[in-house]
Amino acid sequence: MIFSILQPSGALRPYIRRYVFVRAEGSTDTMMPPDGDPRFVNGKHVQPLLPNYGSLIFQRNVQTEIGGKICNGLFLLGANQTTLGLTTLSGWYEGMMADFEPGAMHALLGIDMQQLVGQVLTSAEYGDEGLMACDDMFKHTADAAEIAIRLDEFLMSRLPQQTDLNYSRVCKVVAACDEARGAVTALQMAEAACLGERQFLRVFRQYAGVTPKQFIRLRRFHSTIQDMQQQAAQGKTIDLLATVLRHGYYDLSHAALEFQQMGCVSPGQFRMLGIPLTDDFSVFFA
Repeated sequence: MIFSILQPSGALRPYIRRYVFVRAEGSTDTMMPPDGDPRFVNGKHVQPLLPNYGSLIFQRNVQTEIGGKICNGLFLLGANQTTLGLTTLSGWYEGMMADFEPGAMHALLGIDMQQLVGQVLTSAEYGDEGLMACDDMFKHTADAAEIAIRLDEFLMSRLPQQTDLNYSRVCKVVAACDEARGAVTALQMAEAACLGERQFLRVFRQYAGVTPKQFIRLRRFHSTIQDMQQQAAQGKTIDLLATVLRHGYYDLSHAALEFQQMGCVSPGQFRMLGIPLTDDFSVFFA
């Protein structure tokens, strides 16, 4: 497998977390699906996409199935709360993901994220000529660094010409949520955004695609996985109970329930099967 993370330019970092480039070969014969979950065994090769806040996923010379839709190029993935299986029909995969920060997909592309929750759109269905040109560029450009530069140019052209006040509010809410390790209420989030609770709920769902409660669960899930990654990278033994308590879960049972709902595996299975390559993109190996 070839796996690399490329950083966007400085002006884009409030909007794009990273670009993730992956080239992988294999089949389900060489993979160990957790508990025989069918989302991990259909087709010849599966790239599980963990819950995220919206992504652009470019693909080269490969046909995939995701969300019941066949895609042979770029597709837009809305915010989702459960692991999705991106199944290739050829037994290998080559692609790059532009990984958005919460609310940034709306700010850059003008997409109502509430309408895109759990949905998959091809670039043609979305109908954006700039994105279709990016799709063509990816298919004909081999170097990942060059692709990242070209994506930077496109996304820089979509930066808001003036301050997007609602996106700034969403950023404040995300920061407040992270600082409190998710121990916040919807009312406190609305106060951080300087909006009434009903108005805040409307704006937040439009930009983030999820409710405040769902967002808190996603953030807690991601921070726990990141902590596990860091412990593994440092060669430490992962203490599951201490880790999940540190990130706001009541106990292991609480963490196991949410991990099963969002990641399709328990915290212990994550530890046994292999730490995800990123908090949004993971491949499970035997």
